[in-house]
Amino acid sequence: MYTATLPTPRPMPFAAPIGTVATAALALIGSALAVGGTGSIFEISRAGDWRRMLEARVPFHVDVATADDSQEQHPDLRSASDHLANIRQVLIPAISDMASVLGVSRQAIYKWIRGEVTPEPDKFERILALSHAADAFRDAGIPRASSLLKMKAFEGRSLMDFAAAGQLLRSHIQSLVTEAKAMDEAYDRSGLARSKAKPSEDWRAELSIPGSPER
Repeated sequence: MYTATLPTPRPMPFAAPIGTVATAALALIGSALAVGGTGSIFEISRAGDWRRMLEARVPFHVDVATADDSQEQHPDLRSASDHLANIRQVLIPAISDMASVLGVSRQAIYKWIRGEVTPEPDKFERILALSHAADAFRDAGIPRASSLLKMKAFEGRSLMDFAAAGQLLRSHIQSLVTEAKAMDEAYDRSGLARSKAKPSEDWRAELSIPGSPER
């Protein structure tokens, strides 16, 4: 009696893209190959170099994704109380002005400062934006940043105006930092820094950013 022997079906290759877990998966595969007697040591950091050899030995395609360090962003882990302390130290706004910008009472501001309660998400976003402005001014070495806080430098609007509307962007902050540096340089060239007259902040109140209306 003749018995037919059916061929054993061969598994079909399939594509399995590997993202951020590629290192762990490839480490396991590399270990298996080493145990199988290849005599080779595979460095995970060079996964892209030996990918083709690996594909020839395993029934699936390995798509190694590399991380882009330039896009890595570190989260801001400061609390609302920390951000408010940062704002008060660098920008030195009046509590009444902060209350107006955030749409709350002064008592609410003081409770946030003491950490007794947590601001609502929309309020926290405004606090965060102003704290980032404070960071930018401090990092750029801009003195007396408080004098620039209400400067109507953007077509009649100030940083405080943008913050109150929830529209304060990093581009606004950077533009004002650049303008403040230009004003400081102009002040130094004018000779006023060497004058014996009492210093004044009036020169900083000029609307000098292009696009701002004349007063």
